[in-house]
Amino acid sequence: MTFSNKKKLKYLELFAGVGGFRAAIERASKANGISPECVGFSEIDPNAIKTYKANFNVDETETEIGDITSLDSDEKIKKLPKFDVLLAGFPCQPFSLMGEKEGFNDSRGTLFFHIANIIKVKRPEFFILENVRGLKTHDGGKTFERINQILKDELGYFVRSEILNSADFGVPQVRRRLFFIGVRDKNAFDKISNIEFKNVKKRNKFETAWHLLERNVDDKYYLSDRLIKTILAHGSGNYWSKSEINRLLARPLTASMHKMHRANQDNYYSDDFIFGKYSDGKIILAEKNKRRIRKITPLEAFRMQGFDDSFVKNAKKASVSDTQLYRQAGNAITVNVVENILGSIFKAV
Repeated sequence: MTFSNKKKLKYLELFAGVGGFRAAIERASKANGISPECVGFSEIDPNAIKTYKANFNVDETETEIGDITSLDSDEKIKKLPKFDVLLAGFPCQPFSLMGEKEGFNDSRGTLFFHIANIIKVKRPEFFILENVRGLKTHDGGKTFERINQILKDELGYFVRSEILNSADFGVPQVRRRLFFIGVRDKNAFDKISNIEFKNVKKRNKFETAWHLLERNVDDKYYLSDRLIKTILAHGSGNYWSKSEINRLLARPLTASMHKMHRANQDNYYSDDFIFGKYSDGKIILAEKNKRRIRKITPLEAFRMQGFDDSFVKNAKKASVSDTQLYRQAGNAITVNVVENILGSIFKAV
């Protein structure tokens, strides 16, 4: 497997969301002199598709799959264009691991099965799959073991898995995700099997969350005095967790952050922090009303996921609402992480 002699590196993006994988492979390819070509993508959320198309030049040559479950036969999968790379951040559905483990049959009905079947039929040179880190311990580790068995034993790929934290890749957000990196060729796999991904060069535009905060935002993002009391509450009854605002390293973004959870779950910042001064890893608070507290904006959320500012601006031009943008940012992969994985692979192979 080599990329230096390829005019086009063709890829398929499944469960695309707003296109985090696409943004990552475009960046990594450009940095390594490779020309990427998206042959198709799958996504069922119409608002995510709207953001996707507002930011990428989706032309008539790309196959818009829609619901991946529509590819329910080998014959339909064979009709997909040929591609070198498969990228997918698949939902973590419950896996049924009971029974006799008869090939794919005991995994049928899960969304992972559809990815596996596409890999089986199309045989891409390599793939990257992403999921929540809890998948590794789900059902006592049996789910993780079964996925590896399918990818390695039944599909014949060489696979390594890593739990990677977005904070190690140049974005100020704690976000640990599980990645499966599968390669068809053993020689190529040997070259990437020991790469320390978090030691590669970071794409670090914002040193801390303070650096990415907008300084002047609409009043609609500020909390009312009544809501502040709820947001800052540590808990009640048998539940207690410290509610903390003004974190330099943000909490993990969630798809439901538009609902505004307590500050032990979501990210909030006060004016005296926002307009303060950064010095030696700390913020010297400004003489501002510290009671003025706001949630992060959609632009800040996408910055925490490694997207360029134009991403949100283009989505808003396409009339995507704040609520949908929060959901999309929370569901997205961190672009920097996948960019670095791909860049490492391109350099090594």
